[in-house]
Amino acid sequence: MRLKNLGWILDETNPECNVFQERAKNDKQNKLFKGKRPDYVLYETGSDLPIGIIEAKRPGEDLDLALKQALDLYAQPLGVPLVFAFNDTFVVSKHIGQGRPLKIDGEEVQDFIDQLTALRFVQEGAEILSAPKGLNFSREELSSIFKATNNLLRKEGLRDGYERFSAFSEVLFLKLIDESEKLKEYRGHKRRFDSRFCWSSFVQKSNEDLLLFLNDSVWPRLKQEFGDIFEGKIGIRNANTLREIIEKINPINLTSTDSDVKGDAFEYFLKSVTNGNKDLGEYFTPRHIARTVINLVKPIYGEKIYDPFCGTGGFLLEAFKYLSLRVDMENPEISKTVKENTIFGGEITSTAKIAKMNMILFGDGHSNVQQIDSLSQPVKSKYDVIIANIPYSQKTEYGKYYPIPTTNADSVCLQHIWQALKSNGRAAVIVPETFIYEDGIVGQTRELIAKQAEKLSIISLPRGVFMPYTPTKTNILYFKKGEKRFKNAFFFVVNNDGFEFGTKRKPIQGDTDLKKLLSIYDEPSLIKAQANIVSRETIENSGNWNLRPFYYMEDIPQIDTELIKLDETILQEVHKFVDPRNYPDKEFGVLQVSQNGIFLGDIIQGNEFTQSYKVVQTGDLVYNPYRVNIGSIGVVPSYLNEMLVSPAYVVIRPIDDNYPGVYILSVLKTERYKRIIMNYALSSARASLPYSELIRIKIPKPKAEHLEELKLLQEQLDNYLTSFNETRGNIQNFVTSYVKEQ
Repeated sequence: MRLKNLGWILDETNPECNVFQERAKNDKQNKLFKGKRPDYVLYETGSDLPIGIIEAKRPGEDLDLALKQALDLYAQPLGVPLVFAFNDTFVVSKHIGQGRPLKIDGEEVQDFIDQLTALRFVQEGAEILSAPKGLNFSREELSSIFKATNNLLRKEGLRDGYERFSAFSEVLFLKLIDESEKLKEYRGHKRRFDSRFCWSSFVQKSNEDLLLFLNDSVWPRLKQEFGDIFEGKIGIRNANTLREIIEKINPINLTSTDSDVKGDAFEYFLKSVTNGNKDLGEYFTPRHIARTVINLVKPIYGEKIYDPFCGTGGFLLEAFKYLSLRVDMENPEISKTVKENTIFGGEITSTAKIAKMNMILFGDGHSNVQQIDSLSQPVKSKYDVIIANIPYSQKTEYGKYYPIPTTNADSVCLQHIWQALKSNGRAAVIVPETFIYEDGIVGQTRELIAKQAEKLSIISLPRGVFMPYTPTKTNILYFKKGEKRFKNAFFFVVNNDGFEFGTKRKPIQGDTDLKKLLSIYDEPSLIKAQANIVSRETIENSGNWNLRPFYYMEDIPQIDTELIKLDETILQEVHKFVDPRNYPDKEFGVLQVSQNGIFLGDIIQGNEFTQSYKVVQTGDLVYNPYRVNIGSIGVVPSYLNEMLVSPAYVVIRPIDDNYPGVYILSVLKTERYKRIIMNYALSSARASLPYSELIRIKIPKPKAEHLEELKLLQEQLDNYLTSFNETRGNIQNFVTSYVKEQ
């Protein structure tokens, strides 16, 4: 069914058949298999040219092994460029010539693809861009167009970013609908929207007539066809502004005669203009994360799917596409159910309109998306599947309607989701890191869910997955609601989601951890420092139902030597304070810690301080807990002895001569240990490594001969720094004296 819905033809009596099951298209090709039977062979329509092999496996079977079998037994003998393996829900793929997984916009393919996309992979290689065929504008150019129109709308008086984004999207939607209707005519299908009301006709009108026509004729017609999404009037009220925006959009070619990509074009636009545009106040959930979430909950036909905080509709859209591939959408009854009684969403801002337009352009399913503060209307036992990325760190006035009354929206959002689930319903929710371990109201909410969940999983997403919008560390919290209680919870840590963690999020080559997650999720297994199975009793005994993955497992590097934990036998935290205000006339040296080590940041008189500071001594390790993950840690040299550091810094003193500060410092600054630090760090927006987590880290035990050499090098460095500081002081004294004499 999934292949059929993608346009592949499996009926071998049809001359256009391009999928053959358990055999090749002709006897000559079949002989190459030496008696083996491939599950499916894909062909370019109208030819004997094979382009793909599909190997089907049962859930839980190794898909990497299935790929290798498909490659060795069928693809190589037949000269096929693409291979796929699937286990009923999840698909993995590979481009044989390049030996890499198939990726679109850097995102690994997680499902089957249509023939046009398959041929693009054959022609272009393992990685392609989703830009619709024929699109004559790059992402950067689209973003530039939006920025220009954004400024026009701001000048017109639309101060709110949501309003401007919505107004611009309305105009883009009108162009896409026109192109969609033209495509229907080209294919011999009946138009849904009369040409009189479409872009090609109304753009010819004068400015004044154009605005009147849109408001009085086009908008009522759109409302009649698509509902209250087009209530009222177009968001742009100035005729001249409307004309300028139309002229900027008009040259953009968004569809071609051989590809119905209107939805892809709108999605492409959304990703382009929201990328890092904080003015919109909107986080665009990366589509590879949204698809992963959908593959975790596995919607089934007939189920009601709900996103109470749907934004531009990304989760709902992926759920709609997931179902549309797995049911017979040509059956009117099934199609009606999927489009009208399956997808439900709420969004507090006018972005809800964009979510509706998004759904329309992808084949509908918009009927039950509405602009509403979902928290204001609690629902009980209504939905089978809930998927959401909750709005973080917000306040709400509707907490009084829920079991744990609070103004903390993180808590209320999860309470809303829990109550809205039917018995046997399941949810996958992206939550900030703090939700999985903090005490207080959040802890009570977590306990409410964890105590009663029938199934519970936590997938830790890497910090930076939502860049360039926010560095907030997040997790996918999966739970099933039922009569039973979970016996074991599954924890999985995603270190690599397929993209760099900088602001540009460039794709990286190779397999991702998301593939590994989906491959083992139905039958979880242990993976050192990445996947863990933890008993209910252990989680309950944590004291607050802590769901932080590295609370229950360690990240230990594969090093061929004895590893020692940095506990209290090696290090001690130092809390020696002085209040400089008690010495108003005395000058104090205040140190700074950076990636380059410790240096004198400033000399401040006692009466200028506002609080107590920590006192450090030679050999102390000092680090900034919010920046240690990038190497902001150092050892105090002798010439900075007894100086001060901010009380926010962590000061630790080595007490075992076998582990001098310089050795510990050097280990912690390596890339492997920076990753360990990130895994043990707490908080959401900014990673913070408290002393209690630092001392969980295990480092290699140094050999005696290496230790002596290291100590010698440290002495040389200390002498150099002391000499450098003395010389710098002599220069300063000379200049000061010279200035006074003059």
